[in-house]
Amino acid sequence: MTNQDQWLLARGERDGFPMIVRMAAAYRGMGPLPGYDHHIIVGAKLRAPTSAGFPSTEEGDDLQRFEENLSTALEIDNESQCVLVITNHGIRDFIFYTRDPNGAKGKLDAALPGLKGFEFSIAIEPDEQWGIYQAFDNLLAPPSKPN
Repeated sequence: MTNQDQWLLARGERDGFPMIVRMAAAYRGMGPLPGYDHHIIVGAKLRAPTSAGFPSTEEGDDLQRFEENLSTALEIDNESQCVLVITNHGIRDFIFYTRDPNGAKGKLDAALPGLKGFEFSIAIEPDEQWGIYQAFDNLLAPPSKPN
């Protein structure tokens, strides 16, 4: 997680389970950034989630280190940007957008030794319109004011 970003925090529900969303506020209402046309989803499976599906206190520090190592690897030279972090049903998804999917894959492969303590999956897919981010941006948009 970069220190330069401000984050919007929200709670919700997905698939009948509580959800916490942390969204990079810098991109709200802007639409996709030109060139950042692939998303990366790194889904870390929590070791001992609470009954609500959130991290236990004991694994919080490890999860923070995981996120820091992940962000350090991917955000170098602004190649990728973390835009969403979603925790739901025992999984924490870190969603980045990248301008170099092959370079990001290489950086993830190189970072594997530092990504300890959690089982995780990685998906890199085209998403020119920032569909995932836009969906949460729309979901978390303030209600419109009547004219």
